[in-house]
Amino acid sequence: MINILKFLTIGLGHCGGKIADDFKKAAIDKKGMIMDVCAINTDGADLATHTNIPENNKLLIGSGKGAAKNWEEGYEAALQNETNIKAFISRMLTPDVDIILLTLGEGGGTGSGVAPVVAETIKELGRTCVAIVTIPFETESVKSKVNAAVGIDMLYRSEGTNAIICIENDKLTAYYPDKLLTEAYEKVNEITVSTFLNLIDLANLPSKADRIDESELKSIFKYPGFATLANFRTQANLVEDVAATLRRSWNGSLFAEINPASAAGVIFGIEGPTHLFTTTQVDAIRRTFHEILAGKDVMLGIYPSEHLRWASYIGILTGLDIPRKIHGLLDKAKAEYQQHEKTIEAKIRSKREGLGFSLRTPTMRERFTQPTTHRKLEKPFFKSVSTTETLHLDLSREVPKVLKAIEQYKGETLTHEELLNLIQNGTDIEDEKSIATVILELQNLGFLAEVRKNVYRIV
Repeated sequence: MINILKFLTIGLGHCGGKIADDFKKAAIDKKGMIMDVCAINTDGADLATHTNIPENNKLLIGSGKGAAKNWEEGYEAALQNETNIKAFISRMLTPDVDIILLTLGEGGGTGSGVAPVVAETIKELGRTCVAIVTIPFETESVKSKVNAAVGIDMLYRSEGTNAIICIENDKLTAYYPDKLLTEAYEKVNEITVSTFLNLIDLANLPSKADRIDESELKSIFKYPGFATLANFRTQANLVEDVAATLRRSWNGSLFAEINPASAAGVIFGIEGPTHLFTTTQVDAIRRTFHEILAGKDVMLGIYPSEHLRWASYIGILTGLDIPRKIHGLLDKAKAEYQQHEKTIEAKIRSKREGLGFSLRTPTMRERFTQPTTHRKLEKPFFKSVSTTETLHLDLSREVPKVLKAIEQYKGETLTHEELLNLIQNGTDIEDEKSIATVILELQNLGFLAEVRKNVYRIV
């Protein structure tokens, strides 16, 4: 009896729901597997567009109007609906499910915020999952980058997530320059789905050489960390050396570029016409894997077929280090967020200060009771200062400057601090002893009158 591999795909948000919908569409007539799909969303209108997902396999949480592209709103919606989410997943998660996939876009609010809560729920139910996530374009907004950075970090730390597979949106331009964006997204989903489906095909395909089986396919995701899918196909007459082709095309996919040497587990199926699999060629393939992945868990399937006109390989690498793309995303998200915060703070300060419009000239007291950038005095300003004390001060030069600075405020009464601010702002005199000497001289000349202690009227 042939065992049937069973997947449960949980689509989160707009992007994740679309991938899940495409998984179901592709798997409907697929032999050797069962694909159950469900979707969780904060947007009711978007949830309704996934026509391949049965209505009772959809869960709407939050306001029903979306998460405003804000991971915090998605996260809060999930926390407030934890009980409903757990009951929903419990109903979908039958004992015979072999692999649980979470699909989501890491730039939006729903996928980024809801995924960590769903992953923890899966852990509480005694299982783990594999997350397939899309990484936003570098040209997207700071909000998208922050959503992605926060979401991936929380998923990575969750014990409910065994592996994270990243799809780079930035590669769409290089791979599909002339396609509509919606068509390019569909191609990405198609490649993701076909990689899993083709591996299942190989697991059920007999081979006279080495082969992989379903138990190996199920066990490959036991290694925690990042993961990637490898999916390459070309005309057989263009391939002379399968091992060399493998090396050249390793990172040539829509998935985030990785360091294959950091993988803990690898499963690969290589298919092509018989003449490509001589003893020497197969040995070279094995040596290629050994050089890169010595001491790692490598499962290799060789599938020669006489009449094939193309050569292909399909694989999964798990337990990988953090991809460079993710490091770059985290750095850019932080830098752009900090710059955005500075911009907002400047706008708030500008609004608080107003437009600077007034129909009257402020009084002396109004002007000098405002905060000043000059240092505050730590002791009373005035003390007994002898005019004979050597201060190296030219009163004949400094007194006229001070008179000019205070002449427009004749008749006003100032405290010593207000007078200090006026002189410091209106002249280049800053030394306290020098200012005290000038004020004393102005009293002697009759331009200042001390009406009470440390309070003066400008005469």
